[in-house]
Amino acid sequence: MIINDFMYRKYLSSDFIPFDEESKLLPVRLKSPYISEDECFDFSENKWVPFSSSRQEDYTAEFVELPVMPKKFSNPQNCYDDSEDLDSEEMAQFLSLRYWSKRCHFNKRNFYDRNNIEKDYVKAKITTDTDALTLKITFTKFARDEKAEPHYETEVPVFEEKSLFFDMKNGAVNLDYLPKYELEDRRDQCTRIQAALPYSVIEKAFERLLELAEQFTGVSFNQYREQLKTKKIALYDFYKITMLPMCPDLYDIINDEEIKNRHVHFRYKRTDSKIFKRFCRKYRIRNTKVLRKTFLERPEVLITFLHLKDAGFRDMNLYNRVITNKEEARKIDAVNPRSLAFFCQYSIKKRGQKATMNTILRKTSDFEDLNDYLYDGLDMFSRYFKHIPETLKTDILTDGFTQFNHDALANTAYRYENKNITFTYTDEQKKLEDDIDGYCFRLPENSYELCEIGTSLHNCVATYASSVKDKACTIVYATKDDKYEICIEVRKNEVWQQRMDHNKNPDKEQQKVLSKWRTRHNLQLR
Repeated sequence: MIINDFMYRKYLSSDFIPFDEESKLLPVRLKSPYISEDECFDFSENKWVPFSSSRQEDYTAEFVELPVMPKKFSNPQNCYDDSEDLDSEEMAQFLSLRYWSKRCHFNKRNFYDRNNIEKDYVKAKITTDTDALTLKITFTKFARDEKAEPHYETEVPVFEEKSLFFDMKNGAVNLDYLPKYELEDRRDQCTRIQAALPYSVIEKAFERLLELAEQFTGVSFNQYREQLKTKKIALYDFYKITMLPMCPDLYDIINDEEIKNRHVHFRYKRTDSKIFKRFCRKYRIRNTKVLRKTFLERPEVLITFLHLKDAGFRDMNLYNRVITNKEEARKIDAVNPRSLAFFCQYSIKKRGQKATMNTILRKTSDFEDLNDYLYDGLDMFSRYFKHIPETLKTDILTDGFTQFNHDALANTAYRYENKNITFTYTDEQKKLEDDIDGYCFRLPENSYELCEIGTSLHNCVATYASSVKDKACTIVYATKDDKYEICIEVRKNEVWQQRMDHNKNPDKEQQKVLSKWRTRHNLQLR
């Protein structure tokens, strides 16, 4: 059986309202500073005509002008200061530029509704096939040629359709008909696509998808219906339910790179009602009531569990402590799993599980952000273990990765790699050096200078010498009044870290300077 749900944009509104049957669309553009009166498009005469209620036989769809400047004004040399003395030709050019600038600005403000969705989206059709178990969401919108010159007075409205398709029976999703974003991550792609679509249509379609999922699995999906009352449904939820209807939230975990790298081959069927239980058994995860409850709120708890298991913990009370505490779970997941396992297995033998857990989760600095001291400390502890003095090992086991212990580890690492390394840079790297608002952005000349930076800013940047030498990353430091202020890690065209003294985040002044620097050099903040 085919079920069609029709939804149309309410005239002069951001709301989409349900219709019992399909209706033709009548493009209408409203009176504005640039249009003398309300007009509708007469397709029989192929032109815009005055709009009146007698012509309103079809459903009214607001047609808004595309905010485009004519190409002849794309060159800055065509801009004039109106305080200048202009000849007649320049004055005509200036007045034309001012007119089109104002019109383009007006169109930009008018092009989106209050939900920041293009007003071009005027109709949606949700087609549910209960026999084939498929769902298709078709959006009707005005087609635009953004590269063409504006021709508002004679523009002919053209409709186009864009669709989303979900095949519950075969576990297939087609999103390629919408603007193609060069994103490998399906979640990111869904997020970008959804941002352009009216949410009320997504919400209605989700109800239909849940009906198909229940028909396919024989399982109630009321827990997802409850989500509609408390939070917005994401388009990515459509994807997960279609791909793995028996346990949608397990889909991300099964396909997580960390899970794949464990080389444990997990065979499953989409119709397997015990897939969660089988997954836990395959990866030797204790399938407790606490775990199942936490999984519903935070599916990544399964990966947290595996991190603790790899680290050598066996006490379920310690597991429950971490997995039910979002902040503590975040700490465990933020660090390198191998470094965590190395330290914990060593510490558990010396002091036991509970003391080791307390050491790992102890707050060691008011300046911690994303657990920097713990992350760096664990990494250095595992890499330079043979060279760490026994007294420092004892201090770390007792006090944790405090600032003092962190800096002591950094110095140990530097002493081990104390051969001075002279860095060479590509022309592209050299371009990162700059002077902005009193801040000097520079590249360290050698590993000694890198150590000097790390000592001044109380961080472990000295351990990055090999990475800088091998060009795995680029370290940029910023000084002000000949004092080290900021240390920055760049990888390709992304800024991975930007830290002040004691790994603090940059203040407002420095954020502005860093933003200017990133913009100048086409860098994205990771």
